[in-house]
Amino acid sequence: MGVLRSDKLEETHQGEESVSEVERKEKRGESKAESEMSEAFSYTATDKDQQGRLHQACGCLTRLLTPVGLALRRLLLRVGEDWIFLFLLGICMATISFGLDVTIAKLQRTNLWVYDRLHQYLYLQYFSWVLYHVLLMMTSAGVAKYISPQAAGSGIPEIKVTLRGVVLAEFFTLRTFIAKLIGVTCTLAAGSTIFLGKVGPFVHMATILATQLGRLMVKLVGAKENPSRKYELLIAGAAVGVACCFVAPVGGVLFSVEATATHFAVRNYWRGFFAATCAALMFRLLAVINREKETVAILFTTNWRVEFPFDLPEYLSYAILGVVCGCVCCVYLFLHRTTLLFLQNHPRISKFIRNNRILYAAFVSWVLASITFPHGFGQYLGGTRLTMKEHLETFFNNITWGVEELSLGANITGQPPNPSYHNNFLQWTNPNMSTLEILACFVVLKFFMLLFANTMIIPAGYFLPVFVYGAGLGRLYGEIMAKIFPDGIISEGIPIKITPAGYALAGAAAYSGAVTHTLSTALLVFELSGQMSHILPVLIAVLIANAISQSYQNSFFDLIIIVKKLPYLPKLKMGQNSAHDICAEDFMVTNLQYLIKGFKYRNIRSLLKSSDLKQFPIVDSEESKILLGSVSRKILTKLLADQLSTERRIQYMLDKTGEKFSSNFTPMGDNGSEKAELQNIDECEYTDTTYSGQETVVYESEEKHKSRSDSRRRRSTKFKSHYLKMVEEWECQQLNQEVPLEYLTIDPAPYRLLEKQTLYQCYDLFNLLGLRTAYVTRIGRLVGVVSLSEIKEAVDGTVKGTFSPRTREETEETLHLNPLTPPAPGPTAS
Repeated sequence: MGVLRSDKLEETHQGEESVSEVERKEKRGESKAESEMSEAFSYTATDKDQQGRLHQACGCLTRLLTPVGLALRRLLLRVGEDWIFLFLLGICMATISFGLDVTIAKLQRTNLWVYDRLHQYLYLQYFSWVLYHVLLMMTSAGVAKYISPQAAGSGIPEIKVTLRGVVLAEFFTLRTFIAKLIGVTCTLAAGSTIFLGKVGPFVHMATILATQLGRLMVKLVGAKENPSRKYELLIAGAAVGVACCFVAPVGGVLFSVEATATHFAVRNYWRGFFAATCAALMFRLLAVINREKETVAILFTTNWRVEFPFDLPEYLSYAILGVVCGCVCCVYLFLHRTTLLFLQNHPRISKFIRNNRILYAAFVSWVLASITFPHGFGQYLGGTRLTMKEHLETFFNNITWGVEELSLGANITGQPPNPSYHNNFLQWTNPNMSTLEILACFVVLKFFMLLFANTMIIPAGYFLPVFVYGAGLGRLYGEIMAKIFPDGIISEGIPIKITPAGYALAGAAAYSGAVTHTLSTALLVFELSGQMSHILPVLIAVLIANAISQSYQNSFFDLIIIVKKLPYLPKLKMGQNSAHDICAEDFMVTNLQYLIKGFKYRNIRSLLKSSDLKQFPIVDSEESKILLGSVSRKILTKLLADQLSTERRIQYMLDKTGEKFSSNFTPMGDNGSEKAELQNIDECEYTDTTYSGQETVVYESEEKHKSRSDSRRRRSTKFKSHYLKMVEEWECQQLNQEVPLEYLTIDPAPYRLLEKQTLYQCYDLFNLLGLRTAYVTRIGRLVGVVSLSEIKEAVDGTVKGTFSPRTREETEETLHLNPLTPPAPGPTAS
């Protein structure tokens, strides 16, 4: 009993203590909720012990990882960080590419499975077919709009501009990488309905990954980043991006060099080839591991005849195919540029597409999905259920479709389209049309459908579609040849059968090479098919198609650069000997704006007000004009702002007027300081007004207040004029001071050109060094300046045959008329 009583007494005592504690908290103004929160977040001894153990564990982990990091750094320094970096780059991009292909294949199979399950309901089939493509395109457009706008498009034109030295904000960030990956997954999952590819996005993603891995390697090794190393990383990333798409390391490296770089250093070849080989090998090993291939083999297996694949008369046939591909390419590039410029320049359409990207992508995908609906018009289009890879497999198949159609009894089921998966050729059959007619319909309609799909602002590639389209165009040409010569071409009494697949191979290389202005597509198709027997006819077709395309149109990537108004230099036309006769003195700007040695601050202010140039030359005197160097606009602006700073002006006023002026002076910054000071003077009023209950006293006080306010206003106006006069006097003193050259960061050796340097030499220097401006000198004397806009005008005039040398008067007129050149002032800044 005693124990129970003692327990009760203790509980009562604890309860009283808790009540008293709550009362004390309430007396201190704390609420019940605050007291409960303080009790909930109070640390106990157990929590402190757990924190101590956590700190000990972190310390032990740090001590363990530090030697590992040092050992890894020593390994990188010994082996060479470049080898490890390139190996990781190739492995990572090949894994991403293979995983993307597997994911896309499963999505497309799921779509076809749902479509086939609804075979008894035609309207539900149409709804599922359209809904699948619309949702994918809306997701792709949404990613490009909300996550990263830089992820839209191919990425190759921007990389080409970046390699010239132009910095594009947020183009190589992980955010852009993630947006690009999600967007291109949705685009490729749409299959041949949308008819877009992945080469450009993978080149962009590979360069992003190369940039991020390069930064990581720099931190591990402890080196510094430099522009030369970044250039090498971008080149290696571009090569890996192509190689992991086509499993073609040699063609991938050459294509990336042709498509992205204007100049290429031979020392970077081994980086591109090593990384591309690692990517291609990893991709093929993953195919073997996933049991898609029995062994490491080429991407498209062919069984063409090797002994006598063609005879001499067929060379003419391949040359005609090159002419056809070149002409069709010119029409395609012209319509593509016209369409993009129309959409960009039309105010209402441009505003609608810019503000409603997702809605516009849904509209385009709905139209394309309706056209390719397999049980609608798509049954006459052919291959609407096939992927881009399956399209190439059917085009490179070594059978003649017309003969095979008769031997198989085409479309045995009689239900267009045939849902068979084991034989892709049956997707090109129809009981009402021959395979040749279906293929012709495919070539005609896909031409315009691809133009329509290119208007969407989504992450997508444009090389693979033109590659597949070229293969279809070549296949159609080959099938027509086989129809005209069913027994083959007879040469020396030996009939040699026509191989339509060979024409498909040549068409793919010629058309894609003509669109991109590259020749490496010939090597690319040889690596894809493993067929080297057609190397000469394929090269003939590629060269002829490129010659026609480069004579009349810019490349596809250059057209995008033009439409986006990115800085670039157009290609000089082949065989333009007149460019060797044009010198720098014929297109340089002679109405110069410069600073003379010993210039004053007022010269800087007048120069900055009258010109928008970012760089100004400095000469020794007005007579000799010997170029001493150049100074940037940013440095001159900072120097002038420091000279006329608010702090210096306040100090001058304090020295002039003393402590009495400082009571009425409040600094507000460079722009609003004078207004703030004058406002403080206006608002400075007396507040000692006397009030009384009698009317006479109130009246007298009001009269006194009016007289006092008038006198204050007069004194304030007088003080303002005195203050402004002092400020003006001080500014004149500061502006008339000479600028000490030791305060300037001068470039003592800006890029210079000679008067007699040809347009070719100037063009190569601007491309190789990524120049924006170069000064023209004669024996050290400054005589002119050449910028990127002058080079561009000279090249355009040379290509079009409209170039005429400039005179001094024409230069002055051009400065006012040319929108790319800032207007020059009347007097020379000196």
